[in-house]
Amino acid sequence: MGKNSVKFGGLDVALRSDNTSLFVMKLENGIFEEIGLRVWPHVHPAEIMNDLIKIQKHELMFKIGYDRLGTGELVKMFPRELPMYPVVSSQPGKLDIIGLINALFTSKKLIIHSDDLYKEILEQEKYVSDAGNVLYRHPSGFHDDRFWSMGMAVKVASDYLKGMVRVRAGVINPDITEEGIITEDMLNNI
Repeated sequence: MGKNSVKFGGLDVALRSDNTSLFVMKLENGIFEEIGLRVWPHVHPAEIMNDLIKIQKHELMFKIGYDRLGTGELVKMFPRELPMYPVVSSQPGKLDIIGLINALFTSKKLIIHSDDLYKEILEQEKYVSDAGNVLYRHPSGFHDDRFWSMGMAVKVASDYLKGMVRVRAGVINPDITEEGIITEDMLNNI
């Protein structure tokens, strides 16, 4: 990783029905690139916190975004060594996040490597409510944990988007099929 790189994380915490997901990306030369993705299926928050501390010691993320409206009270109990940064995921907040992701993909400034994340991006459905509001959702029976963890990372990194002028084409690698880039073995070796 270059001298002028900075890393960001996004944590989508789920306690009941979905999985918890951590997305880690680096910003280098004006390009955001996925460098890690970890999914915890229905585990105790203490286990997530312990794994996150290990990951942070290795990755040194500048900020880790999390949903202040969802499980914000739980995340506030995480130790100070984790640079947790609250993100408001109200409907306007979600639309802002989706707009940021779309702008980054369109300008080829966001590179992802995980097939499962790419699939979740494609599954997001745009619809208009009876009140005329534009909303997004994922199909019933599908997950969007990876998508929202990426969204939290993009949101906390958005201050770094101002003034970027250099654009470089990115490639999404469809050959990577591994479930998570940050594996149990990797955690054990940190």
